[in-house]
Amino acid sequence: MMMERREWQTIVVERGQGWASVTLNRPEALNALTETMRRELVEALETLNADDEVRAVMLTGAGRAFSVGQDLAEMSQSYQAGPPQLGRLVRDQYVPMAEALHNLAKPTVALVHGPAAGGGLSLALACDLRILTAKATLVPAFIKVGLTPDTGATYQLVRQLGPARALEWVWSGRALAAQEALEWGLAHWVEEDEAKARARAEKVLAELAQGPTRAYVEIRHLLDRASHASWSEALVWETEVQDRLGHTEDHREAVEAFLAKRPPRFRGR
Repeated sequence: MMMERREWQTIVVERGQGWASVTLNRPEALNALTETMRRELVEALETLNADDEVRAVMLTGAGRAFSVGQDLAEMSQSYQAGPPQLGRLVRDQYVPMAEALHNLAKPTVALVHGPAAGGGLSLALACDLRILTAKATLVPAFIKVGLTPDTGATYQLVRQLGPARALEWVWSGRALAAQEALEWGLAHWVEEDEAKARARAEKVLAELAQGPTRAYVEIRHLLDRASHASWSEALVWETEVQDRLGHTEDHREAVEAFLAKRPPRFRGR
């Protein structure tokens, strides 16, 4: 497939037919997150979010890792000057990445072919779907440096694993192998190698790019709210969302296609 490619300083954005990939591109540093990478990732996601031709997005990493989280070398001077202002760092640079992914108005897929640790794990968890290779690992490394998960990781983990399992895993900080991640529900597919994982990702992205984009996103947010809602609240929210989607072009096209006995041609509107 021919891909339109744009290289930033620390990421690469490629566009295919209806979907785009964002690659964290500091392979020599295992895609450790720097200020520049964090800023460029947010800018790229905002650009793709505004592009109606892009209806699904993949996040992955170049080289041997997805991302090992914060680049500690970048913070060496601040540590020498005294305790770092980690709250400000998370609020100003990590939260925007999590929100850009979680609120993206199109489905997201993480392709993880190596370690996803610390903040890198948080980014993978912020995506809707995760495809891992057999050699991939998920590592909640925060406890190893005396910190807590951030960038939305606690929010995602308690919903995906439940409080008890999430607590034990985060306390241990141990690397979770791909097959165990699949059994736990943190991975949706595990493939033998990177080539097969990428082929799976491109197949999933192509399917998502042809689907009812607004419905995908409404379902994401509806399930998110329902995870901590009462029965009556869930019923109200379902009704509100159904009313909005009933006015979309995709819904009208699906009904017309059903009556005409043909496949629907969704446009994400």
